Amino acid sequence: MFRWFLICLTGLASILPPAGVTAGEIRWRVNSLLHPHLFGESARVFAEEVRTVSGGTFQVEVHDQLVLDVNAFEALRSGFVDAVWGSPGHHHREAPSVTLFGGFPFGPGPEGLTEWMVEAGGQEALNELYARHGLISIYCGALPSEGGGWFKSPIESVEDLDGLAMRSFGYGARTLRKLGVTTFELPASDIRPAFETGVIDAAEFAMPSIDALLNFPDFAPYLFLPGWQQPSTSLELLVLEKTWLALSESDREIVLRGCEDSLRWTLDVAASRQEATIEEFRARGVQVLSWPEEILDALRLSWQEVIEEEVREDPNVSVAWKSYLRFVRQEDPAEDSFGQN
Repeated sequence: MFRWFLICLTGLASILPPAGVTAGEIRWRVNSLLHPHLFGESARVFAEEVRTVSGGTFQVEVHDQLVLDVNAFEALRSGFVDAVWGSPGHHHREAPSVTLFGGFPFGPGPEGLTEWMVEAGGQEALNELYARHGLISIYCGALPSEGGGWFKSPIESVEDLDGLAMRSFGYGARTLRKLGVTTFELPASDIRPAFETGVIDAAEFAMPSIDALLNFPDFAPYLFLPGWQQPSTSLELLVLEKTWLALSESDREIVLRGCEDSLRWTLDVAASRQEATIEEFRARGVQVLSWPEEILDALRLSWQEVIEEEVREDPNVSVAWKSYLRFVRQEDPAEDSFGQN
């Protein structure tokens, strides 16, 4: 798959207008929108591979959250940064239609997401939407499932969700709200104070290995799995089209090689860390519980309502969703219009 991925993206580069050969060293300043641990590590894997493959003539400097996601497009257009490392979901304000490509409720896991993006037209559909902003996205990884949520008390029925206050984000938050949950989009630094002051009763944030760094077990002893709201998270390198065109073909290939290495790292290394972290949670006394099927069924129905609304209201979201449905139907012709049996 990885060599096919490289060949595919190199083919994309080859059909673009020829770029002049860049003299001397290339130095890119890359803004990572991701938590520096695990999420952000992937950017450094990418940077090291670019440096190695280029023999040091292509240097990538990764800066953690030099600008926030809401300022990422402008940072690229102004030349403040050369590229942005993150996920399409970060750009839900500036380009809402690209959010689906970052992962969504009850969507595919890392391998399935990669197959859709690399082999089944997902990358092309995403770049069709980004082109309207003068941008190009390169697929660079797929992180494993997030945790399903940390709770002060166990959740046993759909009724237990009604009236719950929970930190959540994006499509997951919209899905929860349909079941009566009050959601708060809080940054990592605000989650613990919100728990301690009683503002929230629960929170979902990231993968277990990231949640561990935020000490979630200290104030929310119940962890529910699976992370239905984000079964995987895609990673991308986002650049201006003119920046990409300014590279020579050989330099584009170096960038693609870096993304290939990052993709391999996310699929091989990131997943194994989650399994080990969950075992550590259990050793600390965390109750690791499975979502009751009744609740998962209700969440699936809520998600269907959310995506139906999105497709009706935004034709660009329809572009993204149709691309995914074509992939799903190719994989399993028995799937219905929302990718579920």
